[in-house]
Amino acid sequence: MSYENIKTIILTILVVTSALLTWNLWTYQPNFERIEKESNTVQEVTIAEKKEVNQIVRPDTLLFHLGEKKTFGTVSPGEIDKIMKDISDWNFADFENITEEAGILPSFVHDEGKAVLAFPDSVPIELYKAVIKIADKNLPDFQFDHIVIDTRQVEKKDGIVDFVSMDNRQVFRSRVPVSFIQNFKSQFFNLSEDNPEYKAYFAYKPTDERTIYLPSQDTKMARYQYLEKKLDSEQYKNALFSDPSVVQKSFQQSEDEYNDTLSLLRVNSDKNTLRYVKPAAGDNPTFPSGDLLKRSIDYINGHSGWTDNYQFAEIDELNHRVVFRMYDSSGYPIFSDDPKISEIRQIWGQNEIYEYYRSNFQLGLSAEPPSEVSLSSGTRVLEYLIGLEGFEPELLENVKLGYKMMLVKEAQTTFIRLEPSWYYRYEGTWKSISLDETGGMNNGLE
Repeated sequence: MSYENIKTIILTILVVTSALLTWNLWTYQPNFERIEKESNTVQEVTIAEKKEVNQIVRPDTLLFHLGEKKTFGTVSPGEIDKIMKDISDWNFADFENITEEAGILPSFVHDEGKAVLAFPDSVPIELYKAVIKIADKNLPDFQFDHIVIDTRQVEKKDGIVDFVSMDNRQVFRSRVPVSFIQNFKSQFFNLSEDNPEYKAYFAYKPTDERTIYLPSQDTKMARYQYLEKKLDSEQYKNALFSDPSVVQKSFQQSEDEYNDTLSLLRVNSDKNTLRYVKPAAGDNPTFPSGDLLKRSIDYINGHSGWTDNYQFAEIDELNHRVVFRMYDSSGYPIFSDDPKISEIRQIWGQNEIYEYYRSNFQLGLSAEPPSEVSLSSGTRVLEYLIGLEGFEPELLENVKLGYKMMLVKEAQTTFIRLEPSWYYRYEGTWKSISLDETGGMNNGLE
């Protein structure tokens, strides 16, 4: 075989080999094992459930001023839900500031023929666009704590609904199709006197700028007792820290402590509290104050943290603080002494949470059948408060029926008791008036 033939054979082998390698490269499919998503991505932590704005930011009192000094009201979630469902489709439009025309706000709000939805604290209208239909493209930026429906305008072209802020002394008027007001008046307003969910209310005016409405008769409420259901601290660690894998856990006295050098989570088994703090967040938020409530709701929704029936209760824009409070199924707020285990509190820093505080438990199974308690009328409560030594009526901000939450530990079991009580807000603080064994009242000022 000549040298030239050998070269030809080698060249042919190389060409064939190259062609085979090229074909294999083009057609090769690696047999990778399926990568399990669960083991390679950070999972969203789901502690309880998410909630919509309308489930969290709600009126907690509904009043109908029928005329001739007759007012009927309710705190029933079912009745309030009917009203909110009805007005959510009303197409509110043509908002205008009529503060100068309104005059003295309590008289304006609680005038004859008005239906009043009272919220626990100020609500940004921008947030409430998620609840009601608003047609205005250039909606003014304002807050409100009362929605006032004027049922006297049924013969006119447009119906009137006012959004009132008692705190800011402002009134913004909107227009709705009058047919909605007509239907509302016939289906709800005119029937309230015969509806067993509504009770007679009366007005008390501690000052010219404030009117408080209370039930005229005694009120029957249920007394509850539940088993405590502990929340999983590890779930909160995974939910609140940006990188749970670097979090260190330690135990100090009655506290489980988690930290990652930037943040700290303490779960106290004696006080039944959970407190997460991130000092690096600072104390000067750079987001608009109107975003405060929305961010607070989104934060809890981020880890599905609504473990019980929490509702928006308070907002302090100056200190960047938002409070959500537990309510019972009948619509009464639930209070607790320090520590505030019936609340979720948030304080915001620069674009992120600074402090997140709540209980480390939720209501478990009912431990015994509810028992009924009769609480004194609003008239009797006011007589008692006004008769207290040192009581100044102008410092009285509100009076409500509610529940006092207490934890009782027996052997290896912890019970959560909800005791019916009158509450009043005095100089910015909620205080209780508890029934004693003789049916009298214990002074919450002591």
